[in-house]
Amino acid sequence: MKATLPPIAREEWLKIVRGDIKHRFTNYVLQLHVDKSKSDVSRGKISPETASKDLYTLCSKYVLAVQKDMEAIFKSW
Repeated sequence: MKATLPPIAREEWLKIVRGDIKHRFTNYVLQLHVDKSKSDVSRGKISPETASKDLYTLCSKYVLAVQKDMEAIFKSW
């Protein structure tokens, strides 16, 4: 099975960066990026839309490394 990401249009991407989804990522770099994004969004430094696009871009570069976490959050796509 080829590793893929859920579409950027899925609401979960925004929920991750707003902190609505509580998940401890197995990928350390992804966890750091999400924590920083949540902090930046909560302080109004960036919009949730921008943060979710940045997160999607990071994940698309490392699809295999983040696949397990994406399956846990999104279940299916």
